[in-house]
Amino acid sequence: MRILREILTVLGLCIILSSMVASAADFTLGIYGNANMDDTIDDQDIAFVKDVLSGAKSATNLTDANYDGKIDEKDIDQINQIIDGTEKKLVVQDDAGDTVAIDMPVASAITGDRSHAEAVRAIKATDKIIAVTKGIEDQPVFFPELSKLPSVASEYGKDPDYEKILQLKPSLYLTSPPASVSEDKKNLPKVAVLSLRLYEPAGFEERVLKLGYVFDKRKEAERYIQWHESVIDNIRDKIRKSPQQSLPKLLLISVYDSGVINVHTNRSGAGQILEEIGVKTLGDTLMGTHPELDPEWVLSQDPQVILLFGFPESVIRGYNTDDYSMMKAYREKFMNDSRFVNTEAVKNGRVFLLDSKSMSYSGSYIIGIAYMAKMFYPELFSDMDPQEVHREYLGFQNLDYDLAKHGAFAYPRL
Repeated sequence: MRILREILTVLGLCIILSSMVASAADFTLGIYGNANMDDTIDDQDIAFVKDVLSGAKSATNLTDANYDGKIDEKDIDQINQIIDGTEKKLVVQDDAGDTVAIDMPVASAITGDRSHAEAVRAIKATDKIIAVTKGIEDQPVFFPELSKLPSVASEYGKDPDYEKILQLKPSLYLTSPPASVSEDKKNLPKVAVLSLRLYEPAGFEERVLKLGYVFDKRKEAERYIQWHESVIDNIRDKIRKSPQQSLPKLLLISVYDSGVINVHTNRSGAGQILEEIGVKTLGDTLMGTHPELDPEWVLSQDPQVILLFGFPESVIRGYNTDDYSMMKAYREKFMNDSRFVNTEAVKNGRVFLLDSKSMSYSGSYIIGIAYMAKMFYPELFSDMDPQEVHREYLGFQNLDYDLAKHGAFAYPRL
């Protein structure tokens, strides 16, 4: 009987351990002190360092918690401080491949673009932000508080005013391409310059959690990540379980003021967003990220759904308007275009416009995923309201905005 109990105990432990592995995040948190290279810094990292000191395990790239070039008891002290939130310095790996030492706690920070601003706001750390960039300044409806702060660069953090930044004396400057990250680091030598590509779906969770450690908002970051993952997982699982023959042929394009039309391949930003839910587009067979559209190719592919992921700036949309009339008029004009008029998508009225700027250049891509899932697979997602996902996202943004009354984001309206 005792042997049976022991067997059952071992089996129970195996089940618990397997479920823990299954639920673990699939990324390594790039912060020194994450000695065992998982997705958090906790007591297991202390145990790992002790094993390294005893010779039982080999050091990893992140074992040197205080980044002083050696593994010793001071690394255990540093890990304890990180766990307690009392560390004086935090050393992180950024998306430029650099190691960045940040004085803690962060006293003030500047956000280089809206992807940083939205992530910082989602984890409730905007009280640390002292300056922004023009892309945020020009969006007073979406950024009612942050838009009032000084602007130190043009949109996306390009053309920064380094003199102005240095005068503000931030302890942290968040940056990412298309800004010149190397120039930012070169011209801000006394500032911790951290490059985080928070507009990319791949690696989004790790970057947000990293911000949670940097701003000492871990619980808030974990809550935001959990919500983000659950929405995407639910959509992805439904599509994955759907018969392939029921999935329509999708064409994603952007139309510019010049009249040029580019196709989004799965290597483009929009394509990467769709990769998150396992969706391929017709553009996946083309070279590059945004090849120019060939009318003959469009006819040969005969798309069943066409999404204008981008369209001329003259067509007003987004948070700053409540009027869909311009989107409606532009859609009608597009559907009469000789290059598309004979496609199945146009014949069946399955041509959509999406305000990608409001839902793709940041963690807001999750809103775009919800709207696109509904556009592409209306029967499959008949019980899903993309506006509800949109509302929940705005809740994380602490933004009081009534989607039932305001905004123009997707047309035809879903």
